[in-house]
Amino acid sequence: MLLRLEISNYALIENVSIKLDNGFSVITGETGAGKSILLKALNLLLGGRADISVLKQSEKKCFLEAEFNISKLGLKAFFAQNELDFDEHCIVRREFSPNGKSRGFINDTPVQMNLLKELGDQLLAIHSQHEALEIFNANFQMNVLDAFAGIQENVLEYELGFKLYRQKVAEHIELQVKDMQNRKEKDYLSFLINELKLADLDNTDLDELKSKNDSVEHAEKISEELSLAQSIFDNDTYGPQTAIKTLIEAFTNLKKYDGKYADIHSRLMSLKIEMDDLANEIERYNEGSDLSPAEVQMIKEKMDLLNSLTFKHNLSEVTELKELLVRLESQLEEIDSLEENMHQLEKEIAKEKDALTIKAKAISAKRNAAAPELCKNIAASLKHLAMEFAELKIELSPMEKLGVHGVDKVEFLFKTNKGSSFLPIKKVASGGELSRLMLTILSLMSQHKNLPTLIFDEIDTGVSGEIAAKIANEFVKMGERIQLISITHLPQVAAKGTYHFHVSKSNEGEKTATDVIVLKGEDRINELAKMISGEEVTAAAKENAIYLLNIS
Repeated sequence: MLLRLEISNYALIENVSIKLDNGFSVITGETGAGKSILLKALNLLLGGRADISVLKQSEKKCFLEAEFNISKLGLKAFFAQNELDFDEHCIVRREFSPNGKSRGFINDTPVQMNLLKELGDQLLAIHSQHEALEIFNANFQMNVLDAFAGIQENVLEYELGFKLYRQKVAEHIELQVKDMQNRKEKDYLSFLINELKLADLDNTDLDELKSKNDSVEHAEKISEELSLAQSIFDNDTYGPQTAIKTLIEAFTNLKKYDGKYADIHSRLMSLKIEMDDLANEIERYNEGSDLSPAEVQMIKEKMDLLNSLTFKHNLSEVTELKELLVRLESQLEEIDSLEENMHQLEKEIAKEKDALTIKAKAISAKRNAAAPELCKNIAASLKHLAMEFAELKIELSPMEKLGVHGVDKVEFLFKTNKGSSFLPIKKVASGGELSRLMLTILSLMSQHKNLPTLIFDEIDTGVSGEIAAKIANEFVKMGERIQLISITHLPQVAAKGTYHFHVSKSNEGEKTATDVIVLKGEDRINELAKMISGEEVTAAAKENAIYLLNIS
């Protein structure tokens, strides 16, 4: 419910503050006075596009602000989802700067225009005879039927489930694309892994193999050095063993003369034993390799294989091949797990599709049951609005696949004259007839769900006084359930409003300004009289105005 509207420095409006209440309110004023400016201001406030031309005074900011009571609109989830502070009294504000920039706020939190518009669509709905009506929209038609059938909660539950179902379907499609991309990669990974496994890395001591390979590669140089070492040991004149033997003989004699040389003698004896052992080991190494020719060949081939794999995978050391094998096996496991996830997702999708199909068919049955009754109610209401032979027909056709609203496709067909054919609404109804049909539908909906504030912009244009009175009565009934505002030129409608606002335009010097005031008592009688008789208010017009107010 719209509680308050503040407009500052917008178009012809300097400053306007309007306070509203629940029920049925009317707005009147001469053509060009600025009634449409109010609607444009509301539209801009709730996310519409604008430029600096909206500024009354180009050097000042333009402020638009409205306060809504949203306690009955079920918007807590919307506020939570968009991380906004929820308050039953919601304040929406928009500012326009002279430089062309605009900012929007919801409860003092800055927001993007698309979010402002999304909220605005749930706070207020403007219906005009001169614009394409929502009634042409299949989603609106479905919502009308669902509200009348009393299945909105069932439909909401289905729609939430369908949204999750569609997300899983989209996820499955992504996995399928990845799976197609992974097939070649999987084959290549398997090839690389098998290639590494054939190298028997797990059972190979790479450090030892490298050491053996180094020995094989440098066998000739090793042989030369060993031969040199052996020749030194075998030299009877200058060999280390000859020198130690001579030293031992000397210290054997010395220890006879003095016991302090016994220790050196003992150490020389130990050194002789070590030298003899070294000589034997060098001789043994020099006699030939411990490896057979076959073993040497195997080492060379194994090392060549590992070196080629190291080069192939751009590694710096042979020892990194084991780490590479672990990484490749991990990548292959991820691909295999993706396939498993895809199969599991397929099962979940099939299960959810079955559950959604059951819900959709149950919803469809209730829609089909409610459709004739809804048509009957609308036809009866239209008769009260002087459309005696008007009828609505609702066609529900099954869809092959599940849709966002279930398995039904809906279309409202309409005829206005007896004996004529049912046709889509946009092909058969005139502007005035559309307005009355829309009014009837919204009136029925207001009995079954909480609607946002409704504003009717001159939908009573071109109708007779009798029909205008009937439209006014319908407005009054709707005003008992929701907040309804009608911009009108008809006194029959204006007299029925619980609250009467008047828009006027004044010329002060070279400036033109628009103002909005609440009419009461004599002022309201005079305004109604003007609407009846024109600018010159006659006694008869005033009596007629008083009569209209008294029967309201």
